[in-house]
This record gives sequence, structure tokens and C-alpha cells, in this order.
Amino acid sequence: MNDAPPIHGPTHARIPFIDGHLDLAYVGISGAASGRVMQTRVPPGVDGCVSWPDLADAPVRIALGTIFTETRSPDAPAGYRDSDDVEGAHRAGLAQLRWYEAEEAAGRIRLVRTRADLEQAAAAPATDPIAIVLLMEGADPIRTPEEAPWWFERGVRVVGMSWAYGSRYSGGNAEGGPLTPAGRDLVAAFDALGVLHDVSHLSDRSFDDLLACTSKRVVATHSNCRALLAPRERHLTDAQIRAVAARDGVIGLNLFGKFLAEDREPTIDDCVNHVHHVAALVGNERVALGSDLDGGFGASGLPRGVRHPREFGALAARIGIYGFAHANWLRVLRAVFVGR
Repeated sequence: MNDAPPIHGPTHARIPFIDGHLDLAYVGISGAASGRVMQTRVPPGVDGCVSWPDLADAPVRIALGTIFTETRSPDAPAGYRDSDDVEGAHRAGLAQLRWYEAEEAAGRIRLVRTRADLEQAAAAPATDPIAIVLLMEGADPIRTPEEAPWWFERGVRVVGMSWAYGSRYSGGNAEGGPLTPAGRDLVAAFDALGVLHDVSHLSDRSFDDLLACTSKRVVATHSNCRALLAPRERHLTDAQIRAVAARDGVIGLNLFGKFLAEDREPTIDDCVNHVHHVAALVGNERVALGSDLDGGFGASGLPRGVRHPREFGALAARIGIYGFAHANWLRVLRAVFVGR
């Protein structure tokens, strides 16, 4: 991966990618109910684009694969009732963790647990299984801060404490709120373990609280620019972008069309605009990919020109920043896995 070609000219379609946000277990578990399996391409007529062979078309060589649990959806495959449903959230998260472990046992993925795993993945040929760094999206599956080491031992290396509607630990972008006392304890537990903080779904208040109670690195795995969209807390302000950069983090471009443009069809040009806005504020080394493909929306919800992983190369070529494809994420992940 370190010797990839420049992102221009006829070779751009085979640049290796690191994708900072893919809801792989969510897609794998929910898709299985309808006969969709990750080891075969998404069939015609299905509004999706994520499978192991489809991701290999990019090729995506390393991904931050989520343990995503959906509050207020007790009947969903990844759902639980609410933040008081401690055991329900735990079961939902554990089911997704076990899904990744089963995919690894079947030889379809490699879980990245150590620096050696990461370096092996970075140097691996495109024919090798995709490497997965586990990212927990919404921390409610962690029953108490004291349980954080158990999840770390199972491979979780990145955590966003909230999804949209908040968690026991923090406010979310849809409803606001601060870090809770338990959330502050969880931050301390993560810092002791070396878990990387993801701010993508935090409320503005929780974002500020997090930065006030930790000096550690933070990233936004799948967030776009509030300056180019409606003033919603799901998107990052310029000040937040600068704050992530000041902690030596990166911002991953979210490819969900409604997070790129509003009241019209989004295109690849909107992707370029968001990435260049971040780069103009904080530099080329702070931009990356966090596609969120099939994360609650299908290929029809993606921008024109980037509706399948095979088009990532064309996107990188249009953006014109080498580090966007993989180098910027790799720098951050190497720091996460230092000493392991």
C-alpha cells in the first residue's frame, strides 16, 4: 500500500483504499434475512453495493468496520429499545462482534488487532482478504466503563460514543446533550486503553465536552462540512474541523447524497467540494474516505459518479490529493496501534 501509484492517469482505478466507515456487520446480518450474502456480489435489482467482491473492485484493502447498534429499534437486527435497555444493547453489539469473528474464521476478512496486523494488511496484495479495524458506532453495548477492556481485548480500537439519538454516555447529533458522568468515565477508560475517539455523531455539546476531558487524538470517520450544508449538528463546523486537525486526526468523506448536497441530485463534484473545503481549512493530510456505503441507504442514495466502490479511483483522481485514498488514514491507524 505504501508504494501505490499517484492518483492520476490510467492506473488510478487500482489505487488501494482505506475506507473509514462501513457498516459491514449491519449489512451482513440484515441482508442475510433476505438472502443477500457478503461473499457474492450484490445481485441486480437490489439497491446496494457492498459485498466482499464489490469492495475488492475499488480495491478497499482496509476498512473501519462498525459495530453499529440502533436505539429505538428493538425489532431491528441491530436494534435495542433505548439507552436503559443495557442488556439489549449489549446483545446487539455482541451479535455484530461475533459476525466479524465468524467472517474471520471463514477466511473472508482479517481483523486488525496489532501493529503487525496493520502493516501486514498495508503490504498485502489485492487478492488477500480485506482487513478490518473494529469501530463501535454508539457505545451503549458497553454496559459499564469497566467493561471497556473486554471489548478492547476482542479487537475494538475506535469508538464513537453516540449514534444520532444519543447514548448512556453522550448526546447525539439528532437530540443534543452533554457527556454524562458515565461518559466521562468511559473516555478515561478509552484513553487508558488507547482507543481512538470518533466524533461523527456527537452533539455539538458532547463534541466540546469530549475535547475538554481528553487530550488524545480524535477523528470524524464519516462527516461532511456544515458550511456547505444546512446548519445541522450531523455536519462539522469549520471550528470542529480545525479541532479534529489540531488533535492530529482526519475527517472521512461521507458519500450519503443528502450529506453532500440538498434539494438537488448530488454529484461527484459535491464530494470534491467537501474534501477541498476541509483541505483548505486544515491541509491535505486531514482528508480521507469514510463512505458509509449501504449504511441505511442504498446505491441510489449515492452521488452521481460514485455509486459503486469501483468508482472510488475516479473520485480520488478528481480530488487530486494522494493521501485521501489511504495514506492519511494509515498515518492515524499506525499511531493507534503503536506498541501493540
